[in-house]
Amino acid sequence: MGRFERNTARDFGGSYTPPDVEAGVRPKNFILKEKISDMMKYGLSLVNSFPRRDRKLADTMRDAMLEMYRLSVRLERKYHKKTTLEDLDIELAVLKEFVVLASDKDYCGEKFAPPLTIHQREVWSRFNDEIGRIIGGYKKYLETK
Repeated sequence: MGRFERNTARDFGGSYTPPDVEAGVRPKNFILKEKISDMMKYGLSLVNSFPRRDRKLADTMRDAMLEMYRLSVRLERKYHKKTTLEDLDIELAVLKEFVVLASDKDYCGEKFAPPLTIHQREVWSRFNDEIGRIIGGYKKYLETK
């Protein structure tokens, strides 16, 4: 045995099963889940820095991101693909609207700056657009199947 190998069963009940290196099997990455994860890495740090008066908006945006990630895991496991994909598309639309709202000056009033800058909105929107394109392609794939 190598230095870092342990003598354990391959399926030991956890959510992570290490890849079978001996058989040459590479772990498959689900691109949609990876893109949502990248968006969450960017968005959660921004949402956590929202001012106190915008806590409700921050909580809603955080919940939408976490729900999107949960739905992507469900899609990866292939349970109820069509309805899950529709739910994911709806959550993405909700998140897009809240990103726009969080960067709107009229939402915060004249006294306060919006929690998101225009640059942050543009970067976050690029993440959301890429996720939306992946969802659209996945929908087309399921319709032809």
